[in-house]
Amino acid sequence: MLNKLRILLPLLFFLTIGNLFSQDKLLFLNGKELDGQFIGSTQYETTFKSSKGKDFLIDNYRLFSYTQGDKETIIYKFDTLEGNFLNEKDMRLFVYGERDAFKSYQSNFATALGFAAGGVAGFFMQKEQAFIFLPAPVVCTSITLLFPTSVKEKRLKNSEYLREDEYLRGHERVARSKRTQNTLLSSTLGLGVGFLTGLLVNSK
Repeated sequence: MLNKLRILLPLLFFLTIGNLFSQDKLLFLNGKELDGQFIGSTQYETTFKSSKGKDFLIDNYRLFSYTQGDKETIIYKFDTLEGNFLNEKDMRLFVYGERDAFKSYQSNFATALGFAAGGVAGFFMQKEQAFIFLPAPVVCTSITLLFPTSVKEKRLKNSEYLREDEYLRGHERVARSKRTQNTLLSSTLGLGVGFLTGLLVNSK
């Protein structure tokens, strides 16, 4: 019995590892990916089972491609009548830029600055009893929109597209969205923390 377990356990381990590394991928037009198993595709819909075992029936207009092994199959079709104004090459670059931004971009500085600004505003809002400081998160987030984002080349697995305009546009779209959301969230949290800190300090 022990000898059988010694044989079966390593076998199950390698089978599990093999399944993890052989997962298929769906790449959406917004740059997000879904890992799992590709089931099939028609002219209008694609069936996919996620790595968590959930079945999806996805409209093809939301997808760029699916990958099995190392082979990527393009679902996207250039069609101005459907709103697909970029050709396949440019859309590939745009979507790859979005995907890499989801994976690599972090807005640590803007997030920390938003929290600090929100904290100061919250503190003085409580101290002065002046709710003029309440819009601070919106103001702080709006200021970040004035500045461009940057590509973190060291965090990219593949940097061959860095000089392509469509790639940079796709990366900018997602990176700016992530930075805006993170700054708004952190500055709102900071506002609350600052207000509570003001209550503790000023009550003494």
